[in-house]
Amino acid sequence: MLIQSLPAGVKLLPVPPHDDGRGRLHAIEQSGPLPFQPVRMFVISGVPADSWRARHAVSCHEFLWMITGACTLEVDNGTSRATLRLQADGAGALVSSGVWMELRQFTAGAVVCVFASTRYGDTRYFQTPNPDLITNFD
Repeated sequence: MLIQSLPAGVKLLPVPPHDDGRGRLHAIEQSGPLPFQPVRMFVISGVPADSWRARHAVSCHEFLWMITGACTLEVDNGTSRATLRLQADGAGALVSSGVWMELRQFTAGAVVCVFASTRYGDTRYFQTPNPDLITNFD
């Protein structure tokens, strides 16, 4: 659920399901919706409902997609802010390098899958938005 319009550097991307009698499959492939080749993938889980993750901007692009549950994502590109709710089986959030973000209000059992364009050791972290790094995904 989008609470307000998204700032430059943030875009929602669907991850269409493929359903059949065996269940549901979601695939993110090289030729898929991401405008970057994922170099790293990590999972955020077990976050208490009153806790948060991130509260930073990074030097790489990231795609955040809920596997189960839901959480609130706040983004800030230095000019505008937005808050949206990420939910399982919904669209994922493509967040440009330089955009500050915070994840909070996790539901019980929520799991976020994050694909990043840079290895962890090569990623820089910023406490505020870094507009010079932001790519506007059109």
